[in-house]
Amino acid sequence: MKYYMASDEKNMKQVRSLIKKLTSKGFTCVNDWNIQVNEEENQIADGIGEYEKKGIEEADFMLIFLTAGKGNLSELGYALSLDKNIIVYSPEKDNYHINKKSIFHNLPGVTICSGTFYKLVKLIHTLSPEELEKENSVHMD
Repeated sequence: MKYYMASDEKNMKQVRSLIKKLTSKGFTCVNDWNIQVNEEENQIADGIGEYEKKGIEEADFMLIFLTAGKGNLSELGYALSLDKNIIVYSPEKDNYHINKKSIFHNLPGVTICSGTFYKLVKLIHTLSPEELEKENSVHMD
């Protein structure tokens, strides 16, 4: 399964580690967390917006690693408009305090997960096309 990773640059080390772990489990990250931002000029490479938009469109689901930056709500909104499944993940439960989360985190299609990597992977497996197909066939009976 392909996923789009949204987070803040300050989490780069943890995000890269999580991507590596998910890759070892057979998941593919569609956006490259090795793209560098020119901090001095506070500019992002030309075309990055289109690149990220296409990544969201291509992904089977979105994974938001908290704490996420200012752009994550735009990414979340676009993924919601495409009816993507979204997982909002944080190793710590503190990030889900009412003052820290978005009202969009309460919408259908958005799942909140905190805790271990094992718990996250188990949740992601429930989003696999095979599992979703089983779930839909159960609801149709």
